[in-house]
Amino acid sequence: MLCTHNTMIISTVDDTRSSPSFSSLPPELLIEIFSTCSLTGDWHIPLTLSKVCCLWRDLIISSPSIWQMIVILDSRRTISSIHAQAELWIARSSPLPFNVVLKLTNFERLLPIMSCFLPNLARWMRCTITYDGRTIETSLSDLTLSSPRRILHHLDIILKTPFEDVAGDNEDDIIFFPCGSTTYRHISMKVATTKLPHAEMVNPLLFTSLNISETTFEYSTRSPDLLRFLAYCPNLEHLYFHGLTSDEGILDAPPPVIALPRLHTLLLDEICNQRSILSHLYLPTLRELYLRHINVDYALAPYHVSEEGDSDDEAYDFSQSPHSDLYTGMGIRKLLLRSRPPLEILDMDLSDMRTKDFRWVFDKLPDLKQFSIVGSDMSDSVVALFMPFAVGGDGQDGERMSVRLPQLSVLKMYSCQQVSGDALVKTLSARVHYTDHATPNATLATVVISSCNNFTASHAQELSWDLQDRLHVS
Repeated sequence: MLCTHNTMIISTVDDTRSSPSFSSLPPELLIEIFSTCSLTGDWHIPLTLSKVCCLWRDLIISSPSIWQMIVILDSRRTISSIHAQAELWIARSSPLPFNVVLKLTNFERLLPIMSCFLPNLARWMRCTITYDGRTIETSLSDLTLSSPRRILHHLDIILKTPFEDVAGDNEDDIIFFPCGSTTYRHISMKVATTKLPHAEMVNPLLFTSLNISETTFEYSTRSPDLLRFLAYCPNLEHLYFHGLTSDEGILDAPPPVIALPRLHTLLLDEICNQRSILSHLYLPTLRELYLRHINVDYALAPYHVSEEGDSDDEAYDFSQSPHSDLYTGMGIRKLLLRSRPPLEILDMDLSDMRTKDFRWVFDKLPDLKQFSIVGSDMSDSVVALFMPFAVGGDGQDGERMSVRLPQLSVLKMYSCQQVSGDALVKTLSARVHYTDHATPNATLATVVISSCNNFTASHAQELSWDLQDRLHVS
């Protein structure tokens, strides 16, 4: 009996010694096993396995392949904790490429989460986003592997409920990363969200172009929210904001002043908060300003502070949009005062100013080369601002002459029904007579007058004597 018992003990010991432990497996095999485990979808697996023993911990931390799958679950997690996870996985997977899996419960958190990965596009291979039973998959491999030059080019934000059908939208294109040319990989991103993120946005968005479009009044954005978001876009060169002409009401406090030092093109379309936006931007390199469909024929909420220039227009010119005229003019005034930009193009389509604002603005734009205006209530008093004027004499040669907008070469006027043909002929003829001789390299080269009812065929013929083929009338 004793002999039998001892035999059993010896047999057991021999079996234990003959079966190698899991830790004695070759490191290459352990890494392969751990890498496979990391693909199961549980984001914390690498961290859990690293707590088993020192050997596993050292092996996992030193093996980039185990960290290549970055799974983000945003349920009940703070953005800061998600950012910390993303930064850890990105660092430990280096220099290998990585894949991202986002399992979202709140689509508004998409952009703040994605901002963690955008600075590492060179290594980002695939992105899978799951939300509300839908899955969106995007391959970035052609963007990250085939070109040495990758530029975060364009971000398109549509303010609406994600996956809600809006005319002209493709539900499959809620988010995508299209590629530009083979020489430059201009990477673009499109996102649908109900509001602009700001407080949770930690990583800067380094896109050079941004388009924001409102689709419903329910999700319209107020100027403070827009400006705070722009603070996370320091590399912007082009900014386009398409609104829905929704009055944002009286602001509780002044919005922050946001500097966009590289921005050279700004378009504001169909909005009522143009004064607040323009007054709180610092754009020292702005060259093109486009204002579209800003005129409204109803009263707007009072601005939060009274500023110099808010007084009535002494010209008392006719206008069908006096409130928006005031806000547009005052916004441009503040923008020019703060930024002193080298503005070259000012395009105003159904966007107007008071006569006093036109005069003030024209006096502050020495670099303007093109001025276009559509559907304006501007009067002959504004047209007269293009006329040469005396700036004083030197005692010998009499009065010295000058012109506003001394670099202006293109003037376009469409559907300006309050302007008289006589005023246009008198002013533009006088201007070209002066600039053709005084500043031949900076004179009107193109003048377009279209659908201005008070400008008749006889006016066109009279003006053509001085402008010749530079005049285009329709």
